[in-house]
Amino acid sequence: MITSEVYFEGIDNTIKQYLMSAKHSIKICVAWINGSKYAPIFYNLSQKGVKIEIMFNNDNTNSNHGLMPSEFYTIYPINTRLSSAIMHNKFCIIDNEIIINGSFNWSQRAHNSFENILIVKNDFELVKSFLHEFNDLVSYYRSFNNNTILKCHCRSNTYTMGILGRENGLYNDSIVDIWRICTKNQHTQFVAEENEQFIQAQLGLLNEDVYDDDTDIYDKSTMLHEFQEEVNQTNNIQNYFAQRNGNKIDAIGSIIMTNHNEHIEWGEEPEYQINIVWKDMYYRKIIPNILYNYEYDNIAQIIDKHCMI
Repeated sequence: MITSEVYFEGIDNTIKQYLMSAKHSIKICVAWINGSKYAPIFYNLSQKGVKIEIMFNNDNTNSNHGLMPSEFYTIYPINTRLSSAIMHNKFCIIDNEIIINGSFNWSQRAHNSFENILIVKNDFELVKSFLHEFNDLVSYYRSFNNNTILKCHCRSNTYTMGILGRENGLYNDSIVDIWRICTKNQHTQFVAEENEQFIQAQLGLLNEDVYDDDTDIYDKSTMLHEFQEEVNQTNNIQNYFAQRNGNKIDAIGSIIMTNHNEHIEWGEEPEYQINIVWKDMYYRKIIPNILYNYEYDNIAQIIDKHCMI
């Protein structure tokens, strides 16, 4: 059963109690964390076999008062793409069952402020969302120093996007191509393409859901299986582009018709857009979720290339 509780007082002690109840794993993602307060707790938990991972903003506050590297837990000090930005999440996942989330920073002085936390148990759809965020940030941390910014001819930064084309015919033929797009004016530069067959099946994008909304209970086991399937799909797509073209992909897009019913029933001219199905954390705040062909002629160039086939 899904339950939720909100706390405005005694937050420090509540968090400690929930941490000490962990049996298998703890994932913490907070802007700041008090090392002297939480390191002993993590040590005691590690002696019970609990795997502990802590993510925090890489700044002077955490360097001076946070957690030091230790064999008893894993830390991920997060740098941001912009010096003015910070890693400002405040959540914790306990045993893949409990979410602690709210305004409360795990810092030395947080207990003096008006803060809140919400504790949700057994909402596994919610847990999966937080697991993806944590997993994406770990990947971001590990690849941060490998990011290379390429410039457009207009001197703005660019990102590299892979387009999964529509599949057609007996062998599900499609074109998969790579474009470089500038962040300011959406200028496009064609990089490479591949002719493929059954590419969605190869990448595991057609795997059926293991969960049936009508008959199944969405429990932790089902959620973890689904989460791993989704992680594998993302890894398969990234590896596909890296192995064939040596290109690090910052986003994956697919082209969809937005007026399918109107086109079929009333003969309207088809309208298309590029839906971004995945984007690297490094560019998450830059790359939009949708690229519209009517906003930029250059985006129409990508769409036309696929829709003319």
